[in-house]
Amino acid sequence: MTCARARLPCSRGKALGRTLALLFSTAAPRMAMAAGPLGPDGSPLHTSQYGIDLTQTPIQAGARVTGLAGAYVAIAEGIDADIQTPVTPAVRAPYSVDHSELELGLGLTLPVAVTTTDFFNTGHQHTQLASADQSGFLFVTPAINLAWGNFGVGVTLELQNYSLLRETIASGARRDEFDAQFLIGHLQAANRFLDGQLVVGGGLRVLELDVTNPNAPEGQTHLATSVGMGVETGVLWAPTDEPYRLGAAFHSAITASANPGGRITPNAAGDRVLGDPSDPVNQFYLPNWIYQPWDLNVGMAVQIGPRPFNERWIDPEGRADVARAAIERRRAERRYRRALLFQRLGAEGGLDEMAERAIDAELDNEQAFDELHVERVERELRQRMKLAYARLPRPYALLSVSLVLTGSLTDAVGIESFLQRVVARSGEKVVYSPRLGIETEVVPGWLKVRGGTYSEPTRFATSTPRLHGTVGFDAKVLPWSAFGLFDEGTEWRITTSLDAAARYLSWGVSVGVWH
Repeated sequence: MTCARARLPCSRGKALGRTLALLFSTAAPRMAMAAGPLGPDGSPLHTSQYGIDLTQTPIQAGARVTGLAGAYVAIAEGIDADIQTPVTPAVRAPYSVDHSELELGLGLTLPVAVTTTDFFNTGHQHTQLASADQSGFLFVTPAINLAWGNFGVGVTLELQNYSLLRETIASGARRDEFDAQFLIGHLQAANRFLDGQLVVGGGLRVLELDVTNPNAPEGQTHLATSVGMGVETGVLWAPTDEPYRLGAAFHSAITASANPGGRITPNAAGDRVLGDPSDPVNQFYLPNWIYQPWDLNVGMAVQIGPRPFNERWIDPEGRADVARAAIERRRAERRYRRALLFQRLGAEGGLDEMAERAIDAELDNEQAFDELHVERVERELRQRMKLAYARLPRPYALLSVSLVLTGSLTDAVGIESFLQRVVARSGEKVVYSPRLGIETEVVPGWLKVRGGTYSEPTRFATSTPRLHGTVGFDAKVLPWSAFGLFDEGTEWRITTSLDAAARYLSWGVSVGVWH
């Protein structure tokens, strides 16, 4: 299925594109012309005077985000939302029962999920990576979030690796291969304000391309590096006891320029070329720039039904502080009593080593009982918080919408074009992606289902936007403590998602704690 191309009226669309480009583009200035301009679509890629557009137009995210068609910037819960908005590390759900929390995530895209579809929406029936080693083609997204009360930090890495091969020579021996590794790193920090109703986050986004030759002699494997940096900001408004949230996030543009200190230096024409100049079949022209265009994501989520959406989260550390303060007072009192006892026994001539040990032993026992009391208070508080969350009503319906705008580029090609060494210009205009998702719990306490739709824009003149449909569910399975790493009775879930469109199909499965 293919949707009709969605357009603004021509004059208004061009004006919007120019205005957004002036406001948001932070790309670094270009270097002087080297080997000449990038050719027209379909021409050989025989210049370094171009950049690679790393925009991913299909949604690449966790199962819940995908099931909701990417309409998640106003929900912002869980580690899967880090890529969308930097507020996520500080968003505390009502099931959070600890002052400090750690969350880990790992996303994986295998080659078959890319090469059997038109992954980049270039208009081809399937992604054409004739010069790529499929066994070395991998997307990996590790992530970690740490939260302490109202403050949180997160680190997410988006790693894409391509092992590129050259043709075999007449003798049958294969020429050197090289690996192209694209990395987008997110370092984020966020904090809750106004009793948790307002969450503000920001961070850095680092873009890097590393080109290596794994078959080169030791110490000569690294060929070239391009590095650039940008910023990202986000905000979430979740008024307590209200059924809605508003969210927005902005990522600035990044231009990663070639490092002049690499082993692949420009030739006389200004090009950086891998391969024998007399053998054009096996030459790769490295780009002078790597691009991540700016994007703006705004959205709203509304939840109906008896289940509260913006439940007030109270830091358990604050409640336990009352017991700790009492223990500190008792500790000070014991120090005072010890001093008085020593003073009195000293005056009476009865202070010796045995008496000191007896006094200290009695006071140490009191201290141990106090510490056990604090532990019991914290344990009971944690259990009360878990019980209060379990008693919340289950029925709900969550509706989420968002709109993503992505900026334009000049003299850029897509990853597929780079691998094929054939020009396919990418990102020549501002594009937008409306998204809609809905989620509900059809079997209370056991099964959640979700679905949605989004319009995937195209970055290429050779294709059109396509309409996606997404579905997914959470199913509760048996309780398990995972060999004591989790609380007894911790319930687990299996989460799946499916994303389908014309010339595109992806699916995902994950395992996590049921909430």
